Amino acid sequence: MQNKTITRVMGGFGAAALIALGMAVSLPHMRAQQDPNQGPPPAGRMGGRGMGRGGPGGPMGSMGPLGMMGGIDPRDLTDAEREQIKAIRDRHADEMKPVMDRVQKARQALANAVVTGNGDIRGFAQEVGAAEGEAAYLNAQIETEVMALLTPEQKQKIQDRQKQMEARRAEMAQRRQSRGAGNAK
Repeated sequence: MQNKTITRVMGGFGAAALIALGMAVSLPHMRAQQDPNQGPPPAGRMGGRGMGRGGPGGPMGSMGPLGMMGGIDPRDLTDAEREQIKAIRDRHADEMKPVMDRVQKARQALANAVVTGNGDIRGFAQEVGAAEGEAAYLNAQIETEVMALLTPEQKQKIQDRQKQMEARRAEMAQRRQSRGAGNAK
């Protein structure tokens, strides 16, 4: 029973980290779009620092049409498309903020319960999941609106990059499995 709880908590933390990474990756693009005199950050860079293999522009890409799903490079967008995407994100910002605040508070409450041993860890973990689920839903709505703006060629690029990412994941899983089998001998 305790192992199941720990597994669920760790899964919740993993999902939380993934969402936090997605939000962190999208912020430089949103900031760059707010200043019309400044273009998007260069591919593979965030805040002036490279993210490494799994970051934007790295072989694993990130998550969304503007570089967040290993999808389209912001340089492939026209100025008009960038403005439309900015308008979509701005339109949803007031809706997204309380949800992200809820996610942060839920994660903190869970972390505090784990550290102190006080409280209903399952309840806190479920709140993290519910809050992250709401954030994922809102992000999916935003991304659906963004995708509707893209040309068939841009959508094809996203699909191609997703296929490349899946192939890399499968290759890495195969290498991990091979190393694990070698260690078991």
